[in-house]
Amino acid sequence: MSTINPQTEKERVAVQQKKKGMWLVLKKPLWFALSALAFLLVYVGLWDYMEYAPRVTLAITLAVIVLWVLEPIPFSMTAVLVLFALPMAGAVSTDLILSGFASPAIFLIVAGMMIASAVEQTPLGKRLAFQLLYWFGEKKGGVLAGIILIPQVMAFFIPAAAVRTAMLLPIVFSITSILGVKAGDVQGKTWMMGVVVGCGISGTAVLPAAIGNVITVDLINTYLQQRVTYLDWLLLALPMWLILVPVSWWVLYRCFPEKDGIPTGLKAKMKEMIAELGPMTAREKRLLAILCAVCAMWALEGIHGWPPVIPALIGAVLMAWPGIKVADWDKILDIQFAPLIMLGVTLSLGRALYETGVTDYLSRWMENDLTLYLFSNPALAVLTVTILTQLIHKVTSNVSTAVIATVPVVMALSAQAQSAPALLLAFVAGLTCLFGFILVVETIPGVMVHGTGWVTQQDFFKPGFWLTLATTAITYLMAVTWWSWLGYM
Repeated sequence: MSTINPQTEKERVAVQQKKKGMWLVLKKPLWFALSALAFLLVYVGLWDYMEYAPRVTLAITLAVIVLWVLEPIPFSMTAVLVLFALPMAGAVSTDLILSGFASPAIFLIVAGMMIASAVEQTPLGKRLAFQLLYWFGEKKGGVLAGIILIPQVMAFFIPAAAVRTAMLLPIVFSITSILGVKAGDVQGKTWMMGVVVGCGISGTAVLPAAIGNVITVDLINTYLQQRVTYLDWLLLALPMWLILVPVSWWVLYRCFPEKDGIPTGLKAKMKEMIAELGPMTAREKRLLAILCAVCAMWALEGIHGWPPVIPALIGAVLMAWPGIKVADWDKILDIQFAPLIMLGVTLSLGRALYETGVTDYLSRWMENDLTLYLFSNPALAVLTVTILTQLIHKVTSNVSTAVIATVPVVMALSAQAQSAPALLLAFVAGLTCLFGFILVVETIPGVMVHGTGWVTQQDFFKPGFWLTLATTAITYLMAVTWWSWLGYM
């Protein structure tokens, strides 16, 4: 019978901790060195092939993408580097690099955060969640269905996946507590992955519901000089969204089969919690009316001509207006600035790549017989862009980064093929960036849920693989049916 020497075991643990500490010390300098190397490889390696402005712009962009992927410093801090690096290098003007912050997209996200803050100050969000779980909770796979459906409804009036995730997680934790589900249980993993996937797909058809959508529309306007309205986006993506919801439920239900049967007692508990909230108050009714009015104005953009930011700002003001007031104005103004910095810099970077001619160079380099063949067939082009975007998204984990790394190149390549539907391909690239299910870091909901400790990276692989195949197949199906019928092909 062998025995373990306590002293030896302590020494082994101490050595492991020392190695881990050394790695943590060396990791950040190594990541910065890789970023600098990416800059030098592009700047020096393309000396004879590109003029100074596009070369240094591309070099800085790749160096920044390396920092965004490896994250030795926060995303927003890396974004700030761009604000002074490009003007100091003489690549673009200060006005151009700050132009992204003047985009309506910035104020749309600001207004969305304000609306979300107002909703959080009332029981309306909880009431909706409890009601859905009351209807579905005791059906087979019903809790998972309710968890996936809640953010789909929230997407219409909470234009931020991070906020939807933050609101949904406490509700899921309440369910686990009621049913006695603990971390590590299959049901717990299923429901937590339901939060990841449900919040991930919730931005599919609602234009303001995902930052990636907003950036894509801004890039389409910059590059193609075409305006995509709220209704345009909804019309393009609605069938895909409606298909993704049951498909997502089915994939998760099959990947994490329930072993304990249908949960009992949840319906009664939800009824009790709804009763505790009491009947819908006048304050909640006013909030619901404002939310419905904002959504209606978004849908009627083609008639009144207001971009989505105008109704969103109107709604935010009305929510704190004297006599209507449903939320405190000071609390409404308490929003996160890091996502706004990231969004503004991403928009500016997209314009810098266009203005300096980087995208023209990239499209010429990528132009070959194979590329032209793939882009000459609209349906094949959609499939190619979907697969290419998924591959790029795996190495550029942040959605905004994936959009800026993909959409401009796709539009530039589309310009080289006469029959390529440039607007649709840009839409497909931007939309596909939302569907990051394999790696934790691909989406904000993934990072937030992983941070709870209820799921591991290993739990993402199997459902993520099948959901990636499913979204690719559904996108191709949309290309040969719906989008073709609408005349976008």
